[in-house]
Amino acid sequence: MSSEQLINHKDEIQAIDDDLILASLNLLYRFFYFEPEDSLLLKVEESHILHFWQAEMGISTLETEIFLSQASALEQLQSDHLSLFVGIGMPKAMPWGSVYLSEDNLLLQKSTYALAGFLEDKHLRFQLDEKQPLDHIGLCLSALASLLERHIRAKDASSERCVCEFLCVHILPWSFRFTELLTKNAETALYRLLGKITLHTLTQLQAKWQLTPVQRQLYY
Repeated sequence: MSSEQLINHKDEIQAIDDDLILASLNLLYRFFYFEPEDSLLLKVEESHILHFWQAEMGISTLETEIFLSQASALEQLQSDHLSLFVGIGMPKAMPWGSVYLSEDNLLLQKSTYALAGFLEDKHLRFQLDEKQPLDHIGLCLSALASLLERHIRAKDASSERCVCEFLCVHILPWSFRFTELLTKNAETALYRLLGKITLHTLTQLQAKWQLTPVQRQLYY
């Protein structure tokens, strides 16, 4: 095998890895931000992403596959989404970064406005049907996917810096606590799995660029 063939094969493997990360981030965004629907579960099935998660990330998906085969899976997921991210009372896995980063556990704090400024500077805008703080974990993962797509296309230092800054300043300081609460409090196998996938994906990106997140006190 020639050196050129080796290089092409390496690039192909990297592209597969990038595709899986992007697919994972976009699916996580939908499951965290929106109430699950039949169409979303169909997307999980048709994409075979559970297979890729197990094969590429080494995370068992058997419990989730069994769960999704149940007739009541969608109803259980909708109830879990409500309990985890919306709350009858306090959500069990607060999805907003400022809750973790502000001493009073409030929405729309300094960290939220800093994130909004970053997104505006990078020309990333969300078209939201309802007013929602931009530091919702679903929106953050969607923004991360967009920044990664830009970097994959551009392959330059500027786009790489954007991804690294976004991770170090706006996601990594609080997201691991979020995944801990999600995995602990989820009632369904799928949402427990999504907590593990979020943690694995962010840890993989942190390791890829050897990132040290900004040190922030967590209050939640």
